[in-house]
Amino acid sequence: MSQHPVPGAVSTRRRSPRRTLSVAGALIALVGLGFLIWPFFAGSWALAILFGSALIANGLALLARGTSASLVGGLVLLVAGALAIVFSQATGAAIVSLVGAGLILIGAIWVVVASRLPGRRLLAILPGALMLLGGVTALVLPGLALAVIAVIGGVCLVLIGIMIVVTASRLGRVDAASTTIVM
Repeated sequence: MSQHPVPGAVSTRRRSPRRTLSVAGALIALVGLGFLIWPFFAGSWALAILFGSALIANGLALLARGTSASLVGGLVLLVAGALAIVFSQATGAAIVSLVGAGLILIGAIWVVVASRLPGRRLLAILPGALMLLGGVTALVLPGLALAVIAVIGGVCLVLIGIMIVVTASRLGRVDAASTTIVM
C-alpha cells in the first residue's frame, strides 16, 4: 500500500468555521437591511416566499407518499405554492387579511371572557383590546401592518447577523469535524 495522499480525499487539516459563520452572518444582516430599506416590498415578498415554500414542501411530502389521493393533493399544493410565490402581493394581502380577521375574533373572545372575570378587569381586557386594534389595523391598513412587521424583523435580522459575525471573529481555531453550528 502507498502512503501518499489520494487526490480529492478528505483532508485531516484543521479548519475553522469562522469564514462560513462570517458569510452567513453578513448575509443575514444584509437581508435585515433590505427589510429596513424596503419594508413594503420586502415584507410581502418574504411572506410570499415563506408561505409558497411551505406549500411546495408539503406538496413534495404528499407526492412522496405515492397514493392517488396524495398525488392529487401534492400537485395542488405544488401549484398553489408556485402561484403564491409568483403573485407575492396578493399572497401577502390575503395572509395579512386572514391574520387580521383572526386577531379580531380572538380579541373579541378575549374581551368577552375577561370582562366576566372578577378583580382587575382592565388588565385582563387589555390584551384582547390590543388584539382587536391590531386586527382592525391589519384589515384597514394591510400595507402598514406588513411594513411594521418587516421593520421589526429587519432590526432583529441585522442584530442577529452582527452577533454571528462578532462571534465568528472571536472563535479560535477549532476542528471543524468536532464543531456543530446551529442557526
